[in-house]
Amino acid sequence: MDPPEEDFDNFEPEVYDDFDRPYSSNYDNNSRNGYYSTQRKISLNDADDNHLDEAELEGLVMTNNTTTSRVGSKSKTAAPLYLHYTKQLRQKCAPVIALLSLAWTPRYRTTSCIALLFIAFISSVILTSDEENAWHNSLLSHTSSKSTFVYKNTKYDPFASVNSNQRHYILKSIYGFWGFFDGGADDRPKEPYMTVENAGNPFLDLTESKFPEESWQADAVYANHFQDAGAKLVVRAKEAIYATYHGYGLKNVQATDEADDTVTWELENIDERLQERINMFMVSQEVDLGSITSAEALDEIAPSWKEKGGWTTSRSWDGLKRRLLHALMTNSPFTVVVTGTWQSMGYGGNHGHQSMAATMESLLGPLFDKLNVQLVVRAIGLPPLTGLNSQEENDLMVGGRSTLIHSLGWSSIYGSDVDMVVWDDYNLENGQSDETAKALFDLFARQALLAGDTSLPFLWGGDFDVLRNLHESADVDVGQLGNAMAGVDETDSESAVSSLEWAAQYLKCSSKTQRYCDGESYKFDSHCWVDHGGNAPPTPQLDHIPVLPTAIGWRMHQIKGYTLSYNILAALDDAIDFWAEKTIFEGHPLADENWHMGEYITNVQDKVKALTESDAPHCFQLEELMKLPKRLCKSRMKGRTEHTPRANPADTSLRTAITNSDVSVESDGLYEGYLSDDAMIHSGEVNPIEIANLGKDPSNAKQRHLLKKRLLRQRVVRLADDKPSGRVLLSSMIRSTNKRATAIGDIKSQPQRRLDKIEPGNGWKMLHTFPGDKCDGSILSTGCGALKSSECLLEGHQGSRGGVWGTESAGWLVLKASGVESGFVALNLELGNTLPDSFVLEYAIENGETRTMSTLNKEQFAEKVQMPVPGMRLLTVFDDEKNTKSDLVVSIRVKGCDDDCQFGVTHLYWS
Repeated sequence: MDPPEEDFDNFEPEVYDDFDRPYSSNYDNNSRNGYYSTQRKISLNDADDNHLDEAELEGLVMTNNTTTSRVGSKSKTAAPLYLHYTKQLRQKCAPVIALLSLAWTPRYRTTSCIALLFIAFISSVILTSDEENAWHNSLLSHTSSKSTFVYKNTKYDPFASVNSNQRHYILKSIYGFWGFFDGGADDRPKEPYMTVENAGNPFLDLTESKFPEESWQADAVYANHFQDAGAKLVVRAKEAIYATYHGYGLKNVQATDEADDTVTWELENIDERLQERINMFMVSQEVDLGSITSAEALDEIAPSWKEKGGWTTSRSWDGLKRRLLHALMTNSPFTVVVTGTWQSMGYGGNHGHQSMAATMESLLGPLFDKLNVQLVVRAIGLPPLTGLNSQEENDLMVGGRSTLIHSLGWSSIYGSDVDMVVWDDYNLENGQSDETAKALFDLFARQALLAGDTSLPFLWGGDFDVLRNLHESADVDVGQLGNAMAGVDETDSESAVSSLEWAAQYLKCSSKTQRYCDGESYKFDSHCWVDHGGNAPPTPQLDHIPVLPTAIGWRMHQIKGYTLSYNILAALDDAIDFWAEKTIFEGHPLADENWHMGEYITNVQDKVKALTESDAPHCFQLEELMKLPKRLCKSRMKGRTEHTPRANPADTSLRTAITNSDVSVESDGLYEGYLSDDAMIHSGEVNPIEIANLGKDPSNAKQRHLLKKRLLRQRVVRLADDKPSGRVLLSSMIRSTNKRATAIGDIKSQPQRRLDKIEPGNGWKMLHTFPGDKCDGSILSTGCGALKSSECLLEGHQGSRGGVWGTESAGWLVLKASGVESGFVALNLELGNTLPDSFVLEYAIENGETRTMSTLNKEQFAEKVQMPVPGMRLLTVFDDEKNTKSDLVVSIRVKGCDDDCQFGVTHLYWS
């Protein structure tokens, strides 16, 4: 049984005045017990021992057992009353005092101390009522990350007395269920009409006249019922998210004795729960970026936005509704990209399905299916870098750095069809940005906005100054998400935590209970293998996913995922209401001006390209900071890489750009057995996915995603044969050098009209990547990283840092960049060991007519290669904005170090 709940507000720590005070000559002996002088140093051989021996003790006990009165008293009964009590006190206490004195003799002192310590320990465990401040509680409670957290639940279970059918009936009654179907499906057009050819534009912006009369968009009966069912579905999902943290809102659920399984129940205050739900999750749409000019001013006007749903502007909210209406009207996919640091992507102690992106996709994927829209979620982020020095680790912690490696190939790696971007690469300490972080996010945002011809993302997250500039100068739709922590019940004691909903336990703590929220056993809940009686893993499995410092726990990822989900649902709710209001008077289909995206996209992209340094200066500062040309702030970047995950992995692989015919993929291969996992939500806890997908019968409540075979992926395991990873500063690769003035010289770069054929070399290998081109960042790309060599097959992340590797004997690596528009080509490189003085790198650029050859010695190479962020080595091989050739061929090789130079290419970028 748990100890009684403590009162923190009235708690006063116990004060131990003298227990730790050293004895001194100034110490008052009478303040102790007065039986011996604390000024005297006692020794076993001290002839003047103040302690009683056995004989003295026996005499004292016997003497004090007599009842004779004091000398001179008239009689025993005639003594004053106080003398009588004094005498009684002496008679009762003297034996105890004598025993204590004997126990403190040198002969028994050690034994007595041990006994006293044991008694004190037992007493503190039994008698301490303040469990949060009791030292024994922290010693005996579960805090080890290696032990398994035991699920406990003592809160009221409204369904404890009913069966599964009654439970399902109650849920359907209070939340509703999806029962919509198309009664006129047989009459719908047989020929596709939602096409580029029929629309006359790539945006699928059909005019009203191009919708066939039999189309569902023009069918008032269908559309009205669809709007009604869709609105109820969305509200049901929003209520499900709130119930995850505050329960079903039911009480007095009882089964009757009637034969038809009749049940009765009561609902809590519905209006109060609605208001609390809005306060907890809903973004503020009242932010005016025309008058709010700084992040500090925003915090003054909306001081709690970070702990609630976040903020956006009314114009941006309307833009989000337009995107959702376009997806509904055209039945087109709605694509969301989530990116950021390894912490924000869920690495370092969590399963892949516990991340923010997976939480959102698991809930909203089936819901969007019901609305005939495919929700595409790409969680594009890399695992933690290894081999960094302390300075590089500190640089990464500043924020804004983790996305550059993919920003330079945005339209290919993140995708060119994105409708929403969630960027989460803030400073881990205070969420603020330095000037470099602002410049890097500005580049990221512009590349996101320019990536697609037929899509334009809503931007969640990022630096406030950059967001404001883009919103005010280019009509970009922006906002920042909060974490909804203001609506989470506080874990105020360990005994009370089991009365909270499972998702809220140990999520929000006071300063007095913070140690629980910070404890690994409470923040993380993982396992590496579940024995299902099938094929045993080829590699011994760990008990749990190793926890890394600064990693974020699964509950925080979950509430961030639900906050994102809630606001997508809120925008969808508003969009459906707007659709219904318009068509009830104007008829169907919905008028063009309310959902078409073509002009909307073109307007924003044109304004982004027209931005000047005075309008939005941050991105342009990268030329000085990192030697990136300013025109990259206005030009679409493309790329190829072996890093995973990435959009359309089969098309964006670095192998698709390599002309070498014999590049092999080095991999242990994937585990081919079935990978099962425990339920994501404990039985008896609120399951928002179940509520959101309630159907006519219990079988329809099962989720689409959880019915499919789950093959969890794992974070990449470096297989470098004990070779260095290469992630060290360039300066540490350079050994002794001659004088810089004579060593560097001029880079040899010569145009050649005569094109002697460069033969692609043999021996290049793909290393550190996952086989199969399946890792696209969605929860359906499961199994893409479950390598046979993995020590945690159920980790489920898709991140790898693959590349094509070779040595001098491998010869030329030849790559082709297609669709070059602004004359920029660069490579991201990795080096496997220290470069010798004889190192030489050669590269060539061909455009079909001329070839430019360049040769770099070791010092020239160190001078030319940029390290814009830790983990990147950017080599610009072509920079000519006057270039008119769209297809360029890049060739590269190393010389002067035989097979000692391990050399890798991870990315090819061009614009």
